[in-house]
Amino acid sequence: MSKVIKNRQTAELGIAVMTSLTNIATANNTVAILIDSTIAKDISKEYGVDPKRTASLLDIFACAFQGILPYGAQILFACALMENLNSPFQVITQCWYQFILMAFAILSIFFAKGVDMKKATN
Repeated sequence: MSKVIKNRQTAELGIAVMTSLTNIATANNTVAILIDSTIAKDISKEYGVDPKRTASLLDIFACAFQGILPYGAQILFACALMENLNSPFQVITQCWYQFILMAFAILSIFFAKGVDMKKATN
């Protein structure tokens, strides 16, 4: 990841992608956050990402991907509650919140003016 991450924005995007991939692999948002938190903390320190923002990115992308995975606990639970359901994808297409949340989180990475933690600590 150190070859791809060059500044605060790419560090935030890296944290988001890393958390998303871990969540896809584990299908558990809590486990994904626990696995990635130490690495994300190191990345945030090195590239000046606010620790609160790092925690938010970990949470947003770990939880949002749970609503996209057809084998995620939330979708499977929703499927168990619905009648006449042929596929988990029928539930996923009705879940729009996580897509909007991820879109705004990605927009905030590229367009929000973050606090430069390197300058703030000097």
